[in-house]
Amino acid sequence: MPAPAAPTARDQAGLPAVRGPRAPDPDPATGDHGTGGRAPALPVRRMAGLCLLTVFGAVVFYTVPVEMSYLLDDLDVGSTGAIGAVTALASAATVLGSVVFTRLTGDPRRRLPVLLLLCGAGFLVMGAADDLPLLIAGAVLNCVGTGLLLPSLLTLAMSRLDYADRGRGIGLWTAAFFLGEFVCPLVLLGGKDVLGSLASAVGLLGLATLVVSAVLLPFVRRTRVPLPRQAPEAPEQP
Repeated sequence: MPAPAAPTARDQAGLPAVRGPRAPDPDPATGDHGTGGRAPALPVRRMAGLCLLTVFGAVVFYTVPVEMSYLLDDLDVGSTGAIGAVTALASAATVLGSVVFTRLTGDPRRRLPVLLLLCGAGFLVMGAADDLPLLIAGAVLNCVGTGLLLPSLLTLAMSRLDYADRGRGIGLWTAAFFLGEFVCPLVLLGGKDVLGSLASAVGLLGLATLVVSAVLLPFVRRTRVPLPRQAPEAPEQP
C-alpha cells in the first residue's frame, strides 16, 4: 500500500506552511538523526564564553531603549512627543543595522570587534552630548551597531551547535541574553551613583565596550574562516 503523500506547502486554508530548519537525513541503520535515540549532552563549556559575551552584548543592546528617556530628561527635553520620536528613531537605526546584516558574508567572529567598537563609539558620543542633536547622533550610531551585533551573536551561537543541540543550546543563549537585559539598568544605575550622572555612566559603558572589543581582537585574528561547502553535483540523467 503506498505511503501517504507528504503535506504540501499550503494547508487546507490555502496559507503557506511555516518551514523550520532542515533536519539531517536519518541514519539508514538506526532510523534516527544522529542522536542514538537519546538527547546528547548539552555543550555547556563550548557555549560558556559566548554566553558571557552575550550577557554583555545584551547590556549594550538595551541601554538606549531603557535609558534614552532619562538622558533626554537630563537635557531638559520633557515633551513626550519628542522623547517618543527620538526613541523611535533609535529603534529604526537598530532595524537598519539588522537589514545590513542580511547583506554581509563571512565569519561573524571577524566582525565582533568592529561592531563593539561602533557601539562603544556611540556610547561615548552620547555620554559627551550636551545638546539634543549630538545625543541623537550617538544613539543612532550605537543602535546601528547593536542591530548588527545581536544577529551576529545568534549566528555564532548556532554555528557552535550540532543540529540535535540547537533547541536547548539556543535556549541557553537566550537565557544569557535576557540576563543581560535584567542587569542593564542595574549596571547603569550603579554607574550613575558612583559618577554622579547617567551620561557619565553611559560614557563609562562605552569605554568598557571598547575594552571588550580590544580583548576580542587577538582571538579573532587566530580564528580561521571556514571555507564554504560546495553543493554536491547533481547526478547525470540517463
